[in-house]
Amino acid sequence: MRVVLFSEINSKLGSPFLSLLSGHPMAELIALVTSPPGRRCSYFVHDERQVDLEAQARGLGVPVLRPRRVNEPEAVAALRALRADYFIVGNFQQILSPELLAVPAVTCVNFHPSPLPRYAGLAPFYWMVRHGERDGAVTAIEMAPGPDTGAIIRQNPMPLTGAETALELRTAQERENSLMLLELIPQLRDRSFSTVAQDLSRRTYFGRPGAGDYQLDFTRDAVTVERAVRAGYRHPGAHTARPDGSRLVILSAEPGSTRLALDEPGTVRRCSDGWHVAAADAWLRVLTVEHDGAEVPAEALGGVLADHAVLGREHSSAR
Repeated sequence: MRVVLFSEINSKLGSPFLSLLSGHPMAELIALVTSPPGRRCSYFVHDERQVDLEAQARGLGVPVLRPRRVNEPEAVAALRALRADYFIVGNFQQILSPELLAVPAVTCVNFHPSPLPRYAGLAPFYWMVRHGERDGAVTAIEMAPGPDTGAIIRQNPMPLTGAETALELRTAQERENSLMLLELIPQLRDRSFSTVAQDLSRRTYFGRPGAGDYQLDFTRDAVTVERAVRAGYRHPGAHTARPDGSRLVILSAEPGSTRLALDEPGTVRRCSDGWHVAAADAWLRVLTVEHDGAEVPAEALGGVLADHAVLGREHSSAR
């Protein structure tokens, strides 16, 4: 079967998809469609290990297309000329037009990192951690004009512990989606797959997290605050304001002292087992923070963070 892969230039999902499709005996990867020059997916820009799908594809002998807009007539014509059986989409953030969806001989398949119809949209790993989700999954759908609305071809469950960071969940979703692609290739080749329509009455949709989504609010309960910390990991990190207005990025926290009398939300206390900050209903122990771009133990800021200081007052007053 002739396949065109669509993925972002720096995608940690697209990279294993590219390797898998280029080397699989049942697939002929005839092109990679990736980001236009100068554009990268924000999910991966701060990762310590970077990937470059264009360089990877050229090393494998796979032609690369980088149209400014994938739905422009010139791009559609170029893709039509490839005579693909399938478009495989994994972390490609341009919406394919109905005209483009009709180009492949069989269909377009999108691999989405969520239990569709729930968590449609962008950055499911952030929102699933933020909401304390325990029932995860990755889903392959036959693409339709509406974002993430197509019929389900396959869904692999991913039970979650509820303690994952966004980075841990994203990485696990990438791994599970790659396994699902490997499992699906024989059915795609034989055209023996079946589909089940999504129950769109159960659909939830989320956009890209905004700057305000990473701002910690200590007037919320401790469970909610701790989830926000894990959802912000590793970049940009969940943050609050010190009394002097400077930013403090908290990278990990856990339930804190049960013996310490609760104080005003955002109050910092130095205890024998480390720094604590008060949420609305309980203390959280701050484990690690960001300092000069690195993750360091909270104790490293002992000279900066004063006992009894109150964090986030600027945020509270803005509510």
